Amino acid sequence: MTLQEHIDDIRDNLEKSLFTSEAARSTGIVLRLLDALNWPTFNPQVIMPEYSVGGGRVDFALCHPSSKPLIFIEVKQPETLEGGEKQLFEYAFHEGVPIVILTDGQKWRFFHPIGEGDYRERKVYELDLIKNNIEESVERLNRYLNYESIRTGEGVEAIKADYEEVVRQRQVTTRLPEAWSKLVEETDEFLIDIVAEKTESLCKYRPTDEQVLDFLKSLKRETELDRRETSAPSVQPTQPRPRRKQTRLVVTMPNRHKIEDRNASNTFCEVIEEIGIEIVSSFNLRLCAASLITPIGDWQEKGYKLQKRKSKCGRYYITTHGSVKTLADKLKEIAEKLEGNMTVEIIAKS
Repeated sequence: MTLQEHIDDIRDNLEKSLFTSEAARSTGIVLRLLDALNWPTFNPQVIMPEYSVGGGRVDFALCHPSSKPLIFIEVKQPETLEGGEKQLFEYAFHEGVPIVILTDGQKWRFFHPIGEGDYRERKVYELDLIKNNIEESVERLNRYLNYESIRTGEGVEAIKADYEEVVRQRQVTTRLPEAWSKLVEETDEFLIDIVAEKTESLCKYRPTDEQVLDFLKSLKRETELDRRETSAPSVQPTQPRPRRKQTRLVVTMPNRHKIEDRNASNTFCEVIEEIGIEIVSSFNLRLCAASLITPIGDWQEKGYKLQKRKSKCGRYYITTHGSVKTLADKLKEIAEKLEGNMTVEIIAKS
């Protein structure tokens, strides 16, 4: 029988409640699957039942080389998995075992005990033989428990890699609300512009900066309320945090003519157009991973989705994706290449 056929049969037996004890699950599920995963189930130096460690016993120690545990498996009755990690982790600590498995036959929890964090944070994957599809069950069991993979070290490397990915995803999930809160709080020129442009594309009318700011403030209040409801009470500052000032660009051209607009992107484009699209294009500059100046046909073909403005001549797109400081720095770079007396300032909006 293939591994998939074994799992199919085990699922049927689980649904019929044929496994009435831990011993039945150990023999009829755990050992059966280990055999299907090519473990030498009759070699007591490779699969060691009732392995003594730290003053206690673990149900199975899977060894490579012989008598050297690499995996601990603890078998529990259904609905009794919670809380079983503590003792299993203590056993793993004594032996330096990199993979531990807590199972009731249906649910299989794979842990990397050498990782950081509490027990739950070191859980790499939970497999349910009934709820997960067959292909997923076959892939995960082979990934972590195939005998040849354990012998070559691939199984241990796989659980380490998956643990690190779990850590990355957890950190991202934890930081996303904070990132959004900071983005809303800062409300830089780019964020205002992109919200305004998207609104305009939906209703053909562009909101004012004040409308966008009011909307972003409401999001900030909702975000703070959600965070307060899901976290412990904290001491609030006695003084309100000062609001970040909104800024804009003012550019003085060599002929002393000033170009300025409440919208930094408009100022940015007007300066480039006054210098000359072809001249700036010849510098082959980039802004936020895209060409600063791109012929309209090329832009459409490449599918760029960064914020952009069509030039007055109608033959080019100017990339405007970035904060006020980013746009100012790019104009200063252009000024250096021109070797002209052009000054770029960032000032507060009045």
